[in-house]
Amino acid sequence: MRIAMIGSRGIPARVGGVERVVEALARELCARSHEVLVYGRGWYLAGAGPPAAGKLIVTAGLKGKHLDTITHTATAMWDVLRRGVDVVHVHSPGPAILSWIPRLASLPIVLTVHAPDWRREKWSAPAKVMLRLGLGCGMRLADAVTAVSAPLAAELTEKFGREVVHVPNGVDVPGPQQAGGIARWNLRPDGYVLYVGRIVPEKRLDLLLSAWSRVATERKLVVVGELDSSRYCRACKALGAGVLFVGPQYGVTLAELYAGAALVVQPSVLEGMSLVLLEAAAHGRCILAADIRENRSVFGDSILYFSKDRIDELIREMRRSLSEDSLREDLGRKANAQVAREYAWAHAASAMEELYNRVVRGRRR
Repeated sequence: MRIAMIGSRGIPARVGGVERVVEALARELCARSHEVLVYGRGWYLAGAGPPAAGKLIVTAGLKGKHLDTITHTATAMWDVLRRGVDVVHVHSPGPAILSWIPRLASLPIVLTVHAPDWRREKWSAPAKVMLRLGLGCGMRLADAVTAVSAPLAAELTEKFGREVVHVPNGVDVPGPQQAGGIARWNLRPDGYVLYVGRIVPEKRLDLLLSAWSRVATERKLVVVGELDSSRYCRACKALGAGVLFVGPQYGVTLAELYAGAALVVQPSVLEGMSLVLLEAAAHGRCILAADIRENRSVFGDSILYFSKDRIDELIREMRRSLSEDSLREDLGRKANAQVAREYAWAHAASAMEELYNRVVRGRRR
């Protein structure tokens, strides 16, 4: 089967959860003898090298907060019409606003909703309207719809009156990691608390930074993520006196940072299915996260929670977990066993493969 994936910024994945999902699915599907075409954006892929699996197609578009996605998606949607694909897999509500283009050519469409993007605080009111329009368009035109979290799948099923299949993300369980790479920052295993993610308002890094100044510990706080020139990033930098900002990290270095962390904290109030938390669990780390339904539905009681936006609870749980070695070790083992058992990329690829076959058969009738 020939599958086109549209809506990510491309592979190899660098920054971005959608890109990592697309990369993992492409790898698994290619291993099953499918051909996967992944559409990408030149600015994101500059200097990245070829993908490990799948064929990358870069199309033109305009860079910018409000023009990037729509212009690149438009050129990808028109290009895919000449590629002879069997199914078009659209990722996220924004790109789905142009689902009518492959639909005109009677191409089967699968839509994946990775997160409720229309609720993100970074978007203006007009942008949120466009995201909702994209969601509505995709929900009407796609032959099958998936969501990465069970609560989001249930919400969309109820709202739109059609089946939304829960296909969770996966994670690669890593091998043992050496601590040599993190020595550049004078970090030692178990000597720091780790935050990994985008530095945007809904991730609530500002809350963590404010709380950290009141946690009495000799450990460091390490922040992995890109600090740009936005007002929010500037505010976080101002709050982060004594905090180690190491910028975006990937591959071996990121794996070493996970492996050596005493605690991984994610205060985010908006998630689909967090790849950061899956990766932290795969490394056997103790996790402290905001108590939102998307986290509870995946991890249950194998991680620690604090009520979202409650700085007093965040401080209390950080103090408690950092003072109890046995608690961190027990929860790290429990989370690791859970993701190894339930969240393999092979499971996600099998579910997608089944959906692709179903929609292709449906169009041929």
